[in-house]
Amino acid sequence: MIVKKIISISILTILTILIPITTVSAASPMFYFYPESGVIKNVDDGFTVDVLIDSAGESLTEARMVFNFDPRLIQVSKASRNNSLFEEWPDDESTLDNENGVVMLTGFTQSGSGDLYKTSGDPDVFARIEFEIVTDDTEVEIPLEWEFTGSDDLFQTVLLADGSPPQNVLDTRPTNATLRIGQLTQTAIDPKYIPFIFGGLLILVAGVIITSKPEMTRKKYGTVVVYDD
Repeated sequence: MIVKKIISISILTILTILIPITTVSAASPMFYFYPESGVIKNVDDGFTVDVLIDSAGESLTEARMVFNFDPRLIQVSKASRNNSLFEEWPDDESTLDNENGVVMLTGFTQSGSGDLYKTSGDPDVFARIEFEIVTDDTEVEIPLEWEFTGSDDLFQTVLLADGSPPQNVLDTRPTNATLRIGQLTQTAIDPKYIPFIFGGLLILVAGVIITSKPEMTRKKYGTVVVYDD
């Protein structure tokens, strides 16, 4: 009897060790390019990329996106922001530099003076950037690369949660985007999956075949301010 109990306990212990322990980790605050990849269908029309923001439950007092592009390949023709997300958009923390290939946009809400940004459901559109293609190459990749070190320096991407002092809750570098000029390798997606944006945001230019994240948020459509290059 004792031997049987010992054997049973031994088997249970071994099985407990062998069974993998799975943990569910919560999503982290993040910026996203939309789309993150694709083929440019009509070079003359250029293409449009949205920047999405997800606070993952955090109340954000500030969000700053900074990314680089190759000005020998593309130039920004128009940049828009979603004014409904933050109360202020400081000019000295926003820039559009077609010479050096830098886009920076910062949204800010003072703690205690307004509603801090908190994503409700799907990620929100933070900004929309329209590009024109200036290269004559017919087979080339176009990268969009985040500036990120984890520090709250001016030309670095950050998401600051409310606190004293505010803390950067963007733990990892967002995923870069890579679009491509070249022969199409895919057919167009079904029109019902094309993410049309209403209520002030421009409609996504159909110059990019979307190959990632076909669903899209349709909320928080505030006034969009357009910057000339």
